[in-house]
Amino acid sequence: MFNPLQFKKKKKRAVDPNAPPRPNLLSQDKKLRETTEAFDRLHKLVSKQAEEIASLKTKYESMQSSVNQILNYLRKGK
Repeated sequence: MFNPLQFKKKKKRAVDPNAPPRPNLLSQDKKLRETTEAFDRLHKLVSKQAEEIASLKTKYESMQSSVNQILNYLRKGK
């Protein structure tokens, strides 16, 4: 059956008090998740800005066309 002498106890390692904390998979996962969320927010912001730039370009071209039409009308009227 069960023999307590069969298993050896593990010796504890000496811990250096000046050593940085050991890496933790949960904290690495949290950092990765935060970084991914930050990239997602930036991606949404960039795509929103790109849409706004396209809209403003269209508006600018329309206004430019209107100004050109007005100038042509004024030039012909003289």
